[in-house]
Amino acid sequence: MNIGDTFFGLDQKGHLWIIVSEAGDDGRVAAVNFTTHDPVRRSHCGADCLVIGPGEHPYPTHDSCIFYQRAALPDLSLIREHVASGRYEAHEPVSAPLLERIQLGALISKAREPVKAAIRRDLR
Repeated sequence: MNIGDTFFGLDQKGHLWIIVSEAGDDGRVAAVNFTTHDPVRRSHCGADCLVIGPGEHPYPTHDSCIFYQRAALPDLSLIREHVASGRYEAHEPVSAPLLERIQLGALISKAREPVKAAIRRDLR
């Protein structure tokens, strides 16, 4: 699993997670997930999200978004271990342009600073 790769299993809700940074010295990566876009429910996916339409990635079949406030910093070695064992399920990676949109969106979002710092490390 590398930057741009996607997988199911990090949460119990069945979200597709995207690795959006390389691993830091601590082995952790920044990861965000696709969730259903609901502009009415501001607490769920209001103004602080990046809307992804169907066709921008094979997974979403309806408007989805990246809700940055729920970004995580999981251990990359555990992700790889769980994918290899079948506990997590790998899915198709995001395209380079979509990855860049997601990363840049995180930097202007209300994501936690450690998530932003992990992403900043990789932007050139």
